[in-house]
Amino acid sequence: MKFKNFWTKVKNIANKISIIIPEELKREIDYLKDYFEEDQSSLVRRLLRIGIKSEKLEIAFKLYVDGKISLGRSAELANISIWEMIDLIYGRKIALKYKLSEAREEIDKILKRYE
Repeated sequence: MKFKNFWTKVKNIANKISIIIPEELKREIDYLKDYFEEDQSSLVRRLLRIGIKSEKLEIAFKLYVDGKISLGRSAELANISIWEMIDLIYGRKIALKYKLSEAREEIDKILKRYE
């Protein structure tokens, strides 16, 4: 009975995905697994988190540069602070499109945190 409860809990917090990968990608995973002394599942989950974060950041940059979203919205989409987004934008030598109203909103958010 204990195992049944355990697996019920696992099913509620996790999803299983099966994929087929090229042999060279498997070799890279094996190398990293050995290097970090990490089990394969944990490593792949960590790499997926890194990859997803990177892709969301790229989407946020593209939408911002194309003028489809504001600086604040791009930071939200990338799940980073507006100040981190500004640093990354400067690092990529992208012109900053920052409205005074956005600066006021960000200052208000900061002030609310410290009230």
